[in-house]
Amino acid sequence: MASNVEGTYSVVTVRDFGKAWRRRTVRILLKKSVVSEIELESITRDLWESSGQDVDEMITVFYLPGMDTNSVAYSFGSCMKDGVAKISYR
Repeated sequence: MASNVEGTYSVVTVRDFGKAWRRRTVRILLKKSVVSEIELESITRDLWESSGQDVDEMITVFYLPGMDTNSVAYSFGSCMKDGVAKISYR
């Protein structure tokens, strides 16, 4: 089943860290400036399904087009072993 968010983002970096609690951070550059929370949840869930089930927590860090991906992020997402994607804006 193809996701409705395919092609709406690109993966900038993937980084694993932690020993007792293994985490993976995926930095995402969005290709459009207006993105719903549902789309962010779907991206986080899709990435967890394809490459995040081997860690305890997968964290997605979202950047809007034109944002410096080494600076402040637009939004954060996470998905734990239960597969429930959660999004937060800070």
